[in-house]
Amino acid sequence: MAAGKSIAAERGAWIVFEDEAGQSMTPPRAKTWGRRGCTPVVRVRGRGSGRVSMVGMTCYKPGERSRLFYAVREYTGRKDQPEGFGWRDFRDLIVGPASSWVARSC
Repeated sequence: MAAGKSIAAERGAWIVFEDEAGQSMTPPRAKTWGRRGCTPVVRVRGRGSGRVSMVGMTCYKPGERSRLFYAVREYTGRKDQPEGFGWRDFRDLIVGPASSWVARSC
């Protein structure tokens, strides 16, 4: 371990890495080749509205197995739908499983 970087190990704490990503469900723009002056028309199927958001957390602790938590959310543009993940979603992603860790260790 690097110098001064052992505080988590000394305290027996978990080290958590979090990342999130999103992908649009809009189909890619259709392109094709054609003769000069004769532009071909290519149909792209699907409405393409919406978005998929993903979040994941990996947790590490010396002497314990590593853990992975993830969630996927689809956003279709409705008024009552959340567009992405908020701080409560991140909290619930790790608090729910963490309470079961304590129950299992007893």
